Amino acid sequence: MTHDDSEALRPKNAPLSLLQKLGWGPFFADQADASVMAETPPVRVTEVHRSGHHVVGEGIDTILPPRPDATVGDWILLNAEEPAESVVLERKNLIKRRAPGPERQVQLIGANLDTTFIVTSCNDDFNIARLERYVALALEDKASPVILLTKADLAEDVESYLNQARSISADVPVLAIDGRGEEPRERLAEWCKPGKTVAFIGSSGVGKSTLTNTLSGGQEIKTQGIREGDARGRHTTTSRQLHLLVSGCTVLDTPGMREVQLTDAAS
Repeated sequence: MTHDDSEALRPKNAPLSLLQKLGWGPFFADQADASVMAETPPVRVTEVHRSGHHVVGEGIDTILPPRPDATVGDWILLNAEEPAESVVLERKNLIKRRAPGPERQVQLIGANLDTTFIVTSCNDDFNIARLERYVALALEDKASPVILLTKADLAEDVESYLNQARSISADVPVLAIDGRGEEPRERLAEWCKPGKTVAFIGSSGVGKSTLTNTLSGGQEIKTQGIREGDARGRHTTTSRQLHLLVSGCTVLDTPGMREVQLTDAAS
């Protein structure tokens, strides 16, 4: 389907419902009939904590018991009487990685993304090998990657960083961007449309939360500056969380990940 999912479910010029702003569309609606959804309404996972999964839907804002098969961005048919029996709908895509540590468990990062912004900065954080793994991660899971180079105003040779990033794939857009001011809203507008879900992934301190704040027009997410001496940002985002913007776009902000290992190295 080439038509936007959110637009396919509403009359022309009609405002988006909360579900549509959150990314609900035919792909998910086709997985259950109206009677099932009346009894178990759809909700989207907006936060994952050890204590439970925060879900939001039409007139619903609640916490479900934690479950290993669901992550931020998943759609769930909520069984209010037996929350543990709630059904996770099939995903359009899923970003995942092998979690650090000897257990080699798979860590679910985010589901049902339209665009994955891979954020790195024009300083010592820039690592072409890690950037390649991020791109492979997104391509493997069909979550269209876009590379964003931040802190370009502090770099002496931005073009060098741009050329290295562009060398990864001709199919992946690369932008040097200032995370503050109007620039992010203007330059990322083609991806951050109403009903779309985008994610910012990358190391700590590269500007993911700053970009989310700028897109939202507020300071909802705490940010911290770069430490002097090693050009690394302080870790600010401690959990994965979806933010519904006034524009109708949904943004996933993630904790910094310096270690990226693909779940299937062969592919």
